[in-house]
Amino acid sequence: MNMDRWNANRETAPDSYGEAEQWFVRLLEPDCPAEERAAFERWRNADPAHAAAYRELELVWRQSLDATKHPAVAAAARQSLRPEPQTRSPRRWLFPALATGFAALVAVVVVPRWLAHSSEPVSATYTTTAGQQQTVQLSDGSSIVLDTDTQVSVRYSASTRRVDLLHGQAQFSVHGNHAWPFVVHALHGTVTAVGTQFQVRVNDGCTDVALIQGKLAIATEPQNGTPHDASLVGGQGLAYDESGRISRVHAIDPQDVQAWTEGKLFVHDWRLSDLIDEMNRYSTTKLQIGDPSLRDIRISGVFHTNDQQTFLALLQQGWSIQAKRVDANQIVLTHNR
Repeated sequence: MNMDRWNANRETAPDSYGEAEQWFVRLLEPDCPAEERAAFERWRNADPAHAAAYRELELVWRQSLDATKHPAVAAAARQSLRPEPQTRSPRRWLFPALATGFAALVAVVVVPRWLAHSSEPVSATYTTTAGQQQTVQLSDGSSIVLDTDTQVSVRYSASTRRVDLLHGQAQFSVHGNHAWPFVVHALHGTVTAVGTQFQVRVNDGCTDVALIQGKLAIATEPQNGTPHDASLVGGQGLAYDESGRISRVHAIDPQDVQAWTEGKLFVHDWRLSDLIDEMNRYSTTKLQIGDPSLRDIRISGVFHTNDQQTFLALLQQGWSIQAKRVDANQIVLTHNR
């Protein structure tokens, strides 16, 4: 869409297009509250003309991302950010000033305040320690639940919402925006989402992806190896390794994969060694198998990740296992003979 068409539409439906401009700017601000986003959804759903105007504005955004590097655009953005008289509304400054600055360009460009001030993306890092979980509310209405011993780096730019999962496990609930993809980078691969809920876990050189609802695109970017790609729909999962290989898509149980967000593990016929590895992630006191014959004991049940004492009591009562503390941070498991 060029500027002439946008202006023509704005003249025929000034209310819808003018309001769409204002909503677009508000939603790009990093401090836009959840209640304002809810008000936007009510506005968009109240009238098909509202939804049509906003769709066209998103198209303008997509078509104009490359134009933001043009000197005229930068000059217009700087002009638009100058203080205005108090009698003017603070929400009306953006589009008139930008349109004046690059009338010769094909596209109209929207430059929010937080991007116009710097060429660098807005970024933040969030970290949890052993046994800690944290929910992070992001500026676009998305959220991340960090599991124990997890670190993510969030970098939002004009073209993409990027999250790097450096280690650990996280659940992502993504606010949909087709013009602004949400991309999780984990090891040598990416997971791209629009309006979905999913989990990504980095573990011993392997990345596990579980999709609770929506759709996902996965692409591997190995340093040595062949890139691959795959897609998921709700209720599916896969894994990829550092060489770029992607596993076969498999079914997941959304209740099982979300159990850790409630401090639980749903265990179905796990080896004891695998269960202990998982429980150890949530505690600074580590459990160690001292008798190799215990490793392949099969266990099922529901365990609380933050309750190591009850977990040990169940092992001792149900499987004749003895737990002996050998120092402040280590407990050794042996057969109770």
